[in-house]
Amino acid sequence: MTLKPVFYIYGSDDYLIEETLSAIKAEALKGGFASMNYHSFDAKADPSDIVAAASTMPAFAEWRLVVVKGAENFKDKHTEALIPYVKRPSPSTCLVFVSMDAKLNRTSAFAKALVEGGYLKACERPSDEELFAWVRKNVKKEGKTISDGAVRKLVELGGGKLRDIHSELQKIVLYAWEKAVIEEKDVEDAGLDCREESIFGLSDAIGAKDLKKALYIYEKISDEEPLKVLGSIARQIRTLLKIKALLKKGTPPDKLPSLLGLFPKYADGYLRRSRKFSERELKVAIEKLLKADADLKSNRVPEPVILPRLIMELCG
Repeated sequence: MTLKPVFYIYGSDDYLIEETLSAIKAEALKGGFASMNYHSFDAKADPSDIVAAASTMPAFAEWRLVVVKGAENFKDKHTEALIPYVKRPSPSTCLVFVSMDAKLNRTSAFAKALVEGGYLKACERPSDEELFAWVRKNVKKEGKTISDGAVRKLVELGGGKLRDIHSELQKIVLYAWEKAVIEEKDVEDAGLDCREESIFGLSDAIGAKDLKKALYIYEKISDEEPLKVLGSIARQIRTLLKIKALLKKGTPPDKLPSLLGLFPKYADGYLRRSRKFSERELKVAIEKLLKADADLKSNRVPEPVILPRLIMELCG
């Protein structure tokens, strides 16, 4: 991690935000004086206190680290007071703003100052290829390797969310124990909740428009974290929509696995399921998924109602 005098971290993946902040801390707080050179604030802090901490020279170290969490809650008066510092930051301080918002309003003067300085760090949901690489890198840290089939299954079952994938990967590493190579069967046998008759099975049934099977599977996993289930369904629908778009452009079916990050043995199943939906149906499905996500996060609708209703709508 190459440090800058200012970072503004934001995005749609909370785990990646935390991982990025940890990498910055590891780089900035080296040596035996870390506690003397670290300051943490929230968005309610007086901007003058933040600037004062950031303007102080580090003690017996190269960098001082100042972290401001909850930056998505900044009021205009706060950001206006911080703009002069962002434009002329201390070269020996790393000032990090952490926002849990997926988007940034780039029209504000504060955002423009961040853009001009090159200080934005977006932590967006990784692509499939990035997820595969992330899994392999973390398995390697454990002194192991992982087969392509095991990587693919883990990513599919984790719903594409780094936090869930990381949690399940830890279980798999413990399960594999002395094995040097993690195989697909290890993923299945590690006691994961996500088996064929679980979250992946549910999204697969929805992709096949098999309402009876989808509701049967959902009944068995109804105690799962709703957002985790929703993420897996969304991943399936997005993949089907991508297939539609590529076929519409004349892409040969045998090219789909490499373009979508699918292993060949899964590609035929996705291709068959894509034929069960029109492009419009898939776009409508994305809208319904977004609505379900908003309902789950806002508590506007009783939680036990949201996913069964969504499943029935998606299966048509």
